[in-house]
Amino acid sequence: MSSASTPALSRAVTPAMALLGILLVAATLRAPLTGIGPLLGHIRASTGLDAGSAGLLNTLPLLAFGLFSVLAPALGRQLGLERALFAAMVALCVGIAVRSVPGIAPLFIGTAIGGIAIAVGNVMLPALVKREFPQRIGPLTGLYSVVMTLVSGTAAGVAVPLADSLPGGWRTSLACVLVITVPAALVWLARSRNLAAAPVAARAQAAQAANVWRSWLAWQVTLFTGIQAFNFYILVAWLPSMLHETGMSPSEAGWMVSLMQLAALLGNIATSWVSSRVRDQKILGLAISLLCVAGFAGMALLPAWTIVWICVAGAGLGSSLMLSLAYISLRAATTQQAASLSGMAQSLGYLIGATGPVVCGVLRDWTGSWLPALGLMVAMAGAQAWVAYGAGRSRTVGDH
Repeated sequence: MSSASTPALSRAVTPAMALLGILLVAATLRAPLTGIGPLLGHIRASTGLDAGSAGLLNTLPLLAFGLFSVLAPALGRQLGLERALFAAMVALCVGIAVRSVPGIAPLFIGTAIGGIAIAVGNVMLPALVKREFPQRIGPLTGLYSVVMTLVSGTAAGVAVPLADSLPGGWRTSLACVLVITVPAALVWLARSRNLAAAPVAARAQAAQAANVWRSWLAWQVTLFTGIQAFNFYILVAWLPSMLHETGMSPSEAGWMVSLMQLAALLGNIATSWVSSRVRDQKILGLAISLLCVAGFAGMALLPAWTIVWICVAGAGLGSSLMLSLAYISLRAATTQQAASLSGMAQSLGYLIGATGPVVCGVLRDWTGSWLPALGLMVAMAGAQAWVAYGAGRSRTVGDH
């Protein structure tokens, strides 16, 4: 191959490898979590966990998101995005392996390690999209959120069948997600091996970035992220239990989570297409928030149509997830600002989201019904509509 063609090949391969790396990381950011909800019955029967402790198992990764997301931008500045993502994927593999070891302590420790790793991946991806594909933020964010949703829905659907058919039961089922986390780690190992540490100039530029914590627009993005996470993780944790109490088998309830994720996938695709064709996202954010309101209210008031409402809620939540990720890149002026906004939105946002499964588990135990939890979700989705309109303005957090 001629020397003249080598740079051209390099330029062609680099975006393709960046895209592959982004999609592989996206595939790992929800699947290790969504497989837990359908298996809670198996886990509680095997370990003796009560409802509160089971809810904590689902909430632990969200607490890790909240506590460690704010530190991830500094890690990215110190190591560079590539090495930070490689470290996160290795830690995620370790966490998944540890939580599959017999015993209650490894289950919680491994889940916490995995949550920390996912927190770094959550923060780095919007900044990476901003850097690698600045003119294609909407479509690329939509694509990786579609992959995230599709893989997480599949993980939820196959969790119980795998637990029932494989040696080791639910522990082996949880470990199966290594089939996607290991390749992701290998790709980012290859991309990070020949890179130097993040240059001093980039760190200096990051230090001069706008203080996102003082921006009301940044707070609106953060609240939107938190509310959509609050409602999403309630359903990931408790939808199988809600449906099981209506007479569905655990396997059927697990597939209902997959149906919700399929609807979320379609919502992701539609929102990605629309968001790239409008000047701002105010009306889009308002519309998808009201879709969530309709889905949650329908589940509470017309349970005979549960499958319909699961699809409506899933479409609203999938669209909300895609828009929350797009807001981070679209409302930031630079890659460093995107990382800072991502850390803020996902730190506080997931701390809000972490309360969802616990609060709704407690409400269920106190009242003996899921209706109060669904009512709370309706109210939160209404609040999401309000902040979505503000977060959708065509501005960046550094604007005055």
